[in-house]
Amino acid sequence: MFSRYPEQKQSRRVMGALGAAFLALGLFLIAIDGVGGVLFTVIGSGLLLLVFLANEKTYARAMRVLGWFDGLS
Repeated sequence: MFSRYPEQKQSRRVMGALGAAFLALGLFLIAIDGVGGVLFTVIGSGLLLLVFLANEKTYARAMRVLGWFDGLS
């Protein structure tokens, strides 16, 4: 996957790590609380699917949309 899109390699790695962290946090919260971790699990799964399955154009579009949230703070 990283060899197909070398210019997005670092971004995909960071996004994959963030997705894995959200997924792990969500599963941990589900194991403890039962309900609270569903949101984190969905977000983490979505980010991991984006990293592993999106082509170059779709990934760039998603990064533009996610970058919009950076401007809100």
